[in-house]
Amino acid sequence: MKKWIALCVTLSFILTFIACNGATTNTPTQQTTLAPTQQTTQGPTQSSTLAPSTGSVTGVPTTNTGTNVSVPTTLVPTTGGNTTISSSTTISTIPTTDFWDQDGNGVPDWQEEQITLRYASWQHTDADAVTIESLMVNAFMEAYPNITVEMQIVSGDDMWDASFLALSEANNLPDVFLIKRLANFLPYNILADVTEYFNNDPDTNYIFNSVKDLGIYNGVRYAVPTFIYPQLWIVNLDILDAAGIQIPSYDWTYEQVEAIAMAATNENTHTLGMYQCQFYSRELPKILKIRAASNPDELQEAFGWYAYTYDGTAFHFDDPVFLTAMNKLHDAVSGGYCVAGLSAETLEQWYLDPTYQPTYNGKVALWREASWSAKNHFSQMLFEWDVYPGPDGITGGNTDIAGISYTSQHKAAAYQLLKWMSYSEPGQVTRFQLFEDFSEMVSISANNYGYPVVDYGIDGYGVNRLWDNIPYGITAPGFVSYEFIESLKNGGFWVNKETVGWDEADSVVGPYITKVINGETTYAAVRETVHAEAVLAMRVAREALDALIEDFQN
Repeated sequence: MKKWIALCVTLSFILTFIACNGATTNTPTQQTTLAPTQQTTQGPTQSSTLAPSTGSVTGVPTTNTGTNVSVPTTLVPTTGGNTTISSSTTISTIPTTDFWDQDGNGVPDWQEEQITLRYASWQHTDADAVTIESLMVNAFMEAYPNITVEMQIVSGDDMWDASFLALSEANNLPDVFLIKRLANFLPYNILADVTEYFNNDPDTNYIFNSVKDLGIYNGVRYAVPTFIYPQLWIVNLDILDAAGIQIPSYDWTYEQVEAIAMAATNENTHTLGMYQCQFYSRELPKILKIRAASNPDELQEAFGWYAYTYDGTAFHFDDPVFLTAMNKLHDAVSGGYCVAGLSAETLEQWYLDPTYQPTYNGKVALWREASWSAKNHFSQMLFEWDVYPGPDGITGGNTDIAGISYTSQHKAAAYQLLKWMSYSEPGQVTRFQLFEDFSEMVSISANNYGYPVVDYGIDGYGVNRLWDNIPYGITAPGFVSYEFIESLKNGGFWVNKETVGWDEADSVVGPYITKVINGETTYAAVRETVHAEAVLAMRVAREALDALIEDFQN
């Protein structure tokens, strides 16, 4: 009975959580020179290369009850590419240590028997769709013939947590799966402890420090990061050209961002310099923290920050750099070169359409948008544009995380599938090759412009087999620029999926930031209150989770 009460409370919370989640400008156009200006390549006008899936695979109809679907064994690539794993790809990077080879015969134990696993992802919700997920699973089975993997159809991400609670109650969990909120799975014996698997895999040493510790709670690792989905800075090159602004290089600074926004703003044509202002509260504090560091210890601490002043343990909304960032936010909004948003009335007045999107319709010089969102609009952007990393080499974004079920009977093998779908070098190289070979067949959900969480370095031929093969440059050159890639290693990421109490803290901080934007207060006036309320909200959330874990498991 206790289990059902806890389950009902959690389901109610999840459904409630799902349900709730402009300034005019007067800066004249002027000739502006911004240094450095080495990069002059412009992005294509229309560049989305993926079409919705028209292919089909044999399977059963999609349901939300954990349907298992066999993965097709033969697919014809749309570009004439090779459907098999490249002969240059090294499959197993797990050494046969005592941990993986308990019987000491030189073969990892998980490769010595026939095993069936189930995999679930909110990016594969249709049994008849060909997705990058299903192609990757097929390639995994080709690499490891002793393992059969079935795609378990669960639900979209909007009902993911509720669906998993039902699957857990029915003892029907997949072996490997994506995790939407770590906190929502922890109390119910859904997630296995994968600490030993992670610690005994030397390849985890190549995971970026900026994401390596994600998926840990109370000293136990329950998940691993899979991909980084960056916050893109999209630059309208036509607006810069019309305003006489030189195209910046990819190693731009936030001072250059603001200078471009100021120079590009034109109230007569309702051209906006910068649209939406989350950068000031999310990545800018880390940039300022790094700049303020005066010794190696302070620099190490600064690089350890995520977005929003979070250091991996706690928020620091009382830190002087956040006050500085909020003051810059106030200046940008009051100065008219950053517009937080426009009402339907203003949109109709300025652009004769209350639903007008100034970003995609060519009226914004700079804006910051998640890759998984922006990719849906690239075909609308009928102007010259490019993608830039975050200024000062700090790009924002979020990660996906994945784990193994507590009830999996083959956890060592499941971990290999988890690794293949996330940070494995051969798995990632295969993924990008499949992306190219089947670009017209895979559903568009596969093209979220996810980036690896690892860097294995260069091989004996001087080639980085992973990062040199990222295929996104066909969309815009900035996607594969050296600066963009490097900026992810030090990213200021929004890690609410992985961090217990993050959403609760944000729910109290966000309204204060809105008041600063609207000019209702200054951050200096509410600084101590904001910090205290955020700390309290996170602590209460963690204490509530710990109590729920203890109550449920007893």
